[in-house]
Amino acid sequence: MSRHSTRPIEGASRAERPERIPLHRQNIIRADTRPGFVRRLVNDTDDRIERFKIAGWTPVEDEQVGDPHAGDPSSVGSMTVKSVGAGTKAVLMEIPEKYYQEDQKEKHVKVDALEAAMEQDIKTKLGGSAIGEGIKIQRD
Repeated sequence: MSRHSTRPIEGASRAERPERIPLHRQNIIRADTRPGFVRRLVNDTDDRIERFKIAGWTPVEDEQVGDPHAGDPSSVGSMTVKSVGAGTKAVLMEIPEKYYQEDQKEKHVKVDALEAAMEQDIKTKLGGSAIGEGIKIQRD
């Protein structure tokens, strides 16, 4: 019997009953990690799954995602699928960490260039006034 059953067993002692998980403690998007890979849930809307596949992401097969809920499909075909609300399903996908890091570096090059342009624009518009001197864009 599942540890997370939704109904108590009639006549069962407290020790035999499944553990109750309050709603505020349920995690619908928790998934196991895999060494050397980055995983994420991708909403199955607007051809996003296909776009992720083209970018090198692959669907994770036959894996539990989050705490179980009644009526949740565990997989569609062999992909791990999870209902994420409002009728939307998400597919657990992964990519080798090497490719993920390459993509992040490329994204940061664009962000860094945009931030540098914003800083320059602020300094130009404020024309070296004391107000503009202390403005910096900083990331943690």
